[in-house]
Amino acid sequence: MDEYNGLEKTFVEHHKVQLESSGVPRYFWPTLLRKLQGQVYDAGEYFQLCQLTYADGENDQSDPLWQVIITKPEGIMATDPENIFLIDHAWTYRANEARQYLKDIPGLLERMVALMDIPREDNDREQFIEKVLQEMWKFNGTYSLVGKTAEERLPVWYIMDEFGSRIQHCGEPNFRVIPFFYTPHQCCYSLLFPIQDAEEGEEVTRNYVETPPVDSLTRDAQMLPWFPVDLTHVDPRQTEPPEDFYQSGRMNESLPDNDTEVADLPADYPLRVYAEYEYVRDYLTDERFVVVDSREEADILWFIAHFKDFRSLRDKPSCRINQYACEHLITVKDLLAVVCRRSADLSKEEENELNGPSWLPLTYCLKRELVKFASLFQRREKAGEDNCWIIKPWNLARGLDHTITNNLNHIMRLPSTGPKIAQKYISRPVLFYREDIDAEVKFDLRYIVMLLSVKPLKVAVYKRFWIRFANKAFDLTELDNSEKHFTVNNYNDSFLLQVFKAATMYDHPRGIPHNPQCKGFYGFDVMLEWTNKEGKEVMCPQLLEINFNSDCKRACEYYPEFFNDIFSVMFLDETEGHNVVVLS
Repeated sequence: MDEYNGLEKTFVEHHKVQLESSGVPRYFWPTLLRKLQGQVYDAGEYFQLCQLTYADGENDQSDPLWQVIITKPEGIMATDPENIFLIDHAWTYRANEARQYLKDIPGLLERMVALMDIPREDNDREQFIEKVLQEMWKFNGTYSLVGKTAEERLPVWYIMDEFGSRIQHCGEPNFRVIPFFYTPHQCCYSLLFPIQDAEEGEEVTRNYVETPPVDSLTRDAQMLPWFPVDLTHVDPRQTEPPEDFYQSGRMNESLPDNDTEVADLPADYPLRVYAEYEYVRDYLTDERFVVVDSREEADILWFIAHFKDFRSLRDKPSCRINQYACEHLITVKDLLAVVCRRSADLSKEEENELNGPSWLPLTYCLKRELVKFASLFQRREKAGEDNCWIIKPWNLARGLDHTITNNLNHIMRLPSTGPKIAQKYISRPVLFYREDIDAEVKFDLRYIVMLLSVKPLKVAVYKRFWIRFANKAFDLTELDNSEKHFTVNNYNDSFLLQVFKAATMYDHPRGIPHNPQCKGFYGFDVMLEWTNKEGKEVMCPQLLEINFNSDCKRACEYYPEFFNDIFSVMFLDETEGHNVVVLS
């Protein structure tokens, strides 16, 4: 493989990054290619799968029922280039497809029941499906494909065949098992290879959760699907993170220059607008604005991509832009929760038991607060409280990669697919009757909110909001059914203002800094929940998320004057007659 030519060169070109990032030693690559081309599954010549038996009462829930043992007399040498093995996948799926696959694919349910050692009691088919959906998080792995769209990059889950699935965990393993997508076959395999020498008769082990070193409690939480442990002694209350948290792994923005004297927008000609968003170009018809093709000559910049070089705005003091520095504090979901919790201190309203405002669903970051979340989940479980949670990526919208579950094992596995938050699912939503399906369904509200100024704080809310409905009747069964539980398939003034008070109360990097050249434009997604207050059922708003550069296709189609209103408010400081409420 030192001189790449022909097919070997193509193999390296297509797979080098994947192999190196997965830590597959280079000396295994020629054998791997040969076995992939020849579909060589020769693990049976080196290993044996052994079933373990226990006397009654001798084993507990976490004790293994199987072991994989080395049978090769010479043992397995970690540096022998032949010692890499293919493992087939028994089932590949995306999470929202799992239930339907178990129903529709002949033999799949029966194979999964046997592979997972689910007792064959007198259960009907639906009960077996539920058991598999509960147990599969102890067995599955995940990978994501490279794609042009977010949908193409969504996580793929898989369960290895009976051999691979029964390799046991060890904190200091002698083998590794990693997924590998082979481009010519458009198929993913798992690769088994040694990381230390192992003798005949020795058990093959792997690390179920390969992460950088963490503290012992975090490791206990990561391993909960396989090794249950009580974490309720951990305090689940959340605190404001240290300042370095706001800068680690975040956008590298240059800050505005506070010494720059900002000029007024020109008043002697139509304001020139450079807009990346097609609906601005098509629907901004107010004669006081004109759309131009060059950002250099523009007075107003309307970007759909994140702008980072705020310092460069000083070169044109009369220019305005539709973004603020550090607005990711409210548009990235884990940061939004941190910011909103500050408002409990600003508001006179009663705080909930975990120091958050009543309008914010309980939210945990599964990277930073994994142990606290596990503790809370177990506490609620012991108390018999509702424990349905919606798990969301930090920075995807439109319901992408969202999961609703009451299964702690499921939740503990999801951080392996990328940064996530766990947000308490609204289980008592206000419902709307849809005549077309003769059922009551969930809905949410989309508000357009503008941040006009930080000092002094000035916010405007567009009076016309949008209602979005789920497609099926609401109940708390089949939590994996997205048509029931996701309202995004394709007015409470005080809490809207509270968000911005909390987001601007600190200096950078913990807050959105003042800049007269900046204006913010956001989509607030809100649901209504029934809450019992003083013995009365009342509707309370719940803030779900805030979207950067909210999609305005429907707004423009319903109200063609939408962007005329928005630009008049944001850039001409006009509010009367433009369908807005100003909060300050």
